[in-house]
Amino acid sequence: AVGGKEALGSMGNDAALAVLSEYPRQVNDYFKQLFAQVTNPPIDPIREEIVMSLVCPVGPEGNLLADPGPEHSQRLVVRHPVLTLEE
Repeated sequence: AVGGKEALGSMGNDAALAVLSEYPRQVNDYFKQLFAQVTNPPIDPIREEIVMSLVCPVGPEGNLLADPGPEHSQRLVVRHPVLTLEE
């Protein structure tokens, strides 16, 4: 690589695995983890409302095993992440 930096790949790396190489390799080459760098389409909450939600709980989550008390009512559940002036 020019400049001593690793090359970036968008869909994978076709370099041979260090384990299968016939040449001596550095120890860190055996522990290299690759991540897919793929762009995902934007989330569409209208068409995908069956599998996703815009509900945003705000505040501390109470203990589910404890008896309901006043501390459980301090959690605000907002239907949309953007609030209007009236809300």
